[in-house]
Amino acid sequence: MRINILLIIFFFPFNIFSQTGSAYQFLNLESSPRSLAMGGSLISVFDNDISLGLFVPSLINENNDNDLALNYVNYLSDINLVSFQYSKKIKKFAAVLISMSSVDYGVFKQTSSIGIEESEFSAKDQVFTVGLGKNINEKITFGLSLNLLNSRYENYQSSAFTSNISTTFFNSQGNFTATFLAKNIGSKISSYTRVDEEIPFELQFGISKLLKHLPFRYSLVFNNLQKYDISNDYSLLTQTDPETGLLLQKEEAFAKKILRHFILGGELSLFKQVFVLRGGLNFQKRFNLSLPSFSTSNGFSFGVGLNLSKFSFNFSRSSFHVSGNFNSFNIITNLSTFGL
Repeated sequence: MRINILLIIFFFPFNIFSQTGSAYQFLNLESSPRSLAMGGSLISVFDNDISLGLFVPSLINENNDNDLALNYVNYLSDINLVSFQYSKKIKKFAAVLISMSSVDYGVFKQTSSIGIEESEFSAKDQVFTVGLGKNINEKITFGLSLNLLNSRYENYQSSAFTSNISTTFFNSQGNFTATFLAKNIGSKISSYTRVDEEIPFELQFGISKLLKHLPFRYSLVFNNLQKYDISNDYSLLTQTDPETGLLLQKEEAFAKKILRHFILGGELSLFKQVFVLRGGLNFQKRFNLSLPSFSTSNGFSFGVGLNLSKFSFNFSRSSFHVSGNFNSFNIITNLSTFGL
């Protein structure tokens, strides 16, 4: 009954359908090296990794009690993302997560209409998150998170209020997990300009399984379920009409449009889970960022994890474009091991 009330309060008042060209895309920037190493959107791994609960509140559980994660992502150019997550178990009720994320795009030069440099300005985004995860029974969990967004680019400022809702099925005996996630349900509080910006709403479904006779876990994620065609005009190929000589846009094949919705990932645990190797492929990123005349590894990612007695260290490197790659790091610890 309590869950039904929460759904009514937080779900129905919001405009959940986004359109092309939506703002607040920084909501989809991930800071978990584990997720980024496995292609992104790692939504169906139910264990003690607190950083996964930021986007998927149904993954917040009692195993995260008093855990703290510090994350850093060095994107292209001067763009940097830092975030932290902290989780606490509430007795006889649920587990709660709080997080703060900040994206700094660096310093920009402001010039006049004829190119004379006049001043400098900065651009930043911040997201404050409170999430809650609760066990419905031994195999099903429900989660809800609330996000307060603040964005400022030079003199333009905007804020919004969003939420993520998810449910996870976890079979510990079969080592199988499945999650359904509704992301970025919300509405703006104030706009950058008089233009009505949209929130980038998205539906995702993911499954993962740890193999029985091999310490390997695979992950398969289906993203953007609310929209069939997620291709972009700039990534479509063109061809010349032999009769008219006009340049025509070549429509993508059905199979390629379907592949855009898939993210594949896997991780191999070695030495009793002390050392972990990870890799992934995001088809949407690969198709969008590939150059027709130049073969690159964009869309692919890899990473490693090191689990020690008091700390877990994770690193990932993602191939973004022929122009560059980006790295991410984090450290996770349980404050109880230090008497806190």
